[in-house]
Amino acid sequence: MVKPAYYWHNYPMSQFFIGIDGGQTSLKCVIAHANGNVLGEGTGPGLIHLAAQGSRERYYESLHAALGQAWAMAQLPPQPVAAIGLGLTGVEFASPEADMVRDMVREVQPAEAIAVDNDAYTALMGAHLGKPGVIVIAGTGSIALGVNASGQRQRVGGWGWLVGDEGSAMAIGRDGLRAALHDNDGSGPRTALLTAFLAHFEIGHFADVKRKIYASDFGARGFASLAMVVSQTAEQGDKVAQQLIQRHGAALAQKTQAAIHGLQLPAPDQRVSPMSGAFAHVHGLQSAFTAALADLQPNAQVVSPAQSALMGAVFMAQKAHAAIATPSYVAPSYVAPSS
Repeated sequence: MVKPAYYWHNYPMSQFFIGIDGGQTSLKCVIAHANGNVLGEGTGPGLIHLAAQGSRERYYESLHAALGQAWAMAQLPPQPVAAIGLGLTGVEFASPEADMVRDMVREVQPAEAIAVDNDAYTALMGAHLGKPGVIVIAGTGSIALGVNASGQRQRVGGWGWLVGDEGSAMAIGRDGLRAALHDNDGSGPRTALLTAFLAHFEIGHFADVKRKIYASDFGARGFASLAMVVSQTAEQGDKVAQQLIQRHGAALAQKTQAAIHGLQLPAPDQRVSPMSGAFAHVHGLQSAFTAALADLQPNAQVVSPAQSALMGAVFMAQKAHAAIATPSYVAPSYVAPSS
């Protein structure tokens, strides 16, 4: 049975906090002291969606592996902690999936409080050390996520590859291929993307590209892999590829502006951190984003993330613990004390 949050301030408080960042590739874990020092880290296998067969077994396996490594590195026996913060792909706060995760975590690692949220939120917490600001993620997909001083969140984008994800590697790769196809058909401008994609797919003519891109295992990740073809072609001076990347940089800036406006962030809080692979690897994307944002939102400050999503999960755990440790504190909706 879950005890009401106000009971917990009478319980002895641990000095340790755990942050967990879980995705499809791996689950990472860190144990931190209340003073902020990191004591141990661990890694477990990647997760699968909780609706998939075998998902619970995968979660248990990954949690046991990561926590076991982290406690061993800390040279401490496994023990109850003050709080755990988890940022997980495919899981939203206050969702049935979050409740399922919280129940599984309770069985593996006792804690006074467990906070479960999406991995984008822990990235936001880490980027700005739990303070107001915005992050813009441009990976396989794209999303802008911000928080203000009142804790209100604003999400812009993140609607998936079928209807959104402007500025992502997927969208850049897909639109680059479209530009090549338009050149091939004579319905668009000439571009070096045509020969670049013929070489990439190792085909002699574009009639063969359909069997590649409509294969069941291509999807969003397949289109995202094409972003590097567009990037290389842009770097070599192709105007069509360069303009395409500029458009997607501007689209990311528009998402950011919408998040800033939705949260009514004052100028000092308009900190924006670009994150994820497309910014790092697509030639000209970050500069196009920065230039467009400067035009749209002159007070915005583009800054590097201060900390990782994993440390953001630790900050989230500390917030969860503050919610239960202080009787007068009004707990955020994502906080739930463990039973």
